[in-house]
Amino acid sequence: MKSSSDTEVNVFDRPIIVLASPRSGSTLFYETLTRANDLWTVGGESHAIIEEIPEFSTIYNGSISNALTENDGTTRAVEVLRERFQQQLRDSKNKPLDQQQLKTVRFLEKTPKNSLRIRFLNKVFPDAIFVHLIRDPKDNISSIIEGWRSGHFITYPHLPGFNNQWSYLLPPKWEALKEKPVEEIATFQWQAANQAIIDDLKHIPENRQYAVNYQDFLDNTGTVINKLCNFIGIEYDAELQQHCEKPLPYSRYTLTKPEADKWQKNKTLLAPYMPQLDTLINGLNANLTNFSDYQVDNII
Repeated sequence: MKSSSDTEVNVFDRPIIVLASPRSGSTLFYETLTRANDLWTVGGESHAIIEEIPEFSTIYNGSISNALTENDGTTRAVEVLRERFQQQLRDSKNKPLDQQQLKTVRFLEKTPKNSLRIRFLNKVFPDAIFVHLIRDPKDNISSIIEGWRSGHFITYPHLPGFNNQWSYLLPPKWEALKEKPVEEIATFQWQAANQAIIDDLKHIPENRQYAVNYQDFLDNTGTVINKLCNFIGIEYDAELQQHCEKPLPYSRYTLTKPEADKWQKNKTLLAPYMPQLDTLINGLNANLTNFSDYQVDNII
């Protein structure tokens, strides 16, 4: 066992980074995985950990976007980021990592903004495993619309042209959406997040990426999580198994009770935007083929 003063200690062994658009079900998916005894987290999403470092701050950098690449950040800034993640690590029982007696851990991270930061995170964690959670676009975009309407997820209240309401991640080219309807913004966010994931995962070795269909996860929770545990190399332990065998609880960010076809209330709003998603949906389904029989579509 090495002390925290030993700079050669590499605490992070093959971190698992969940990639997803906002309102994709990633919180429920993440909260399920946190039951695994082998996984450590920072207790939630990493907005503050990343963005309080000026070089990685969306606001400090002029609200260009949440995107970060391998060209962002000095060596020292990346070291500081890893140190901050390390200091916040806690196990499945919420016990902090002993910073005086460090050990290697399997770190689980989930923040939707990270869909725009894959190349950057690959620099921070060169052995990371990226897990792409894919939700049907009709359900997902409709949920983003409802999140905007709720006013509970405002992230950048001072962006010009958005009436102090900008919610969720900030993709590149957001300026083109000034004064656009919320359904167009929501579609743009879903498309930007998933397209960035598809594009950037092309540069990640296949043995370090995995795809999960959210509906498959809901319908076959134990099977999906067991297969994922085998892929990432952790135990599908008894506690996690018992959790997966029970009805899943609502996630902490649930707005209204989940219902089949809840997206139908926004059907008319979504209809004009669905055809433009064909190419992306084909790419998502191609990635899902290796991991699930479930597919996503844009038929409304």
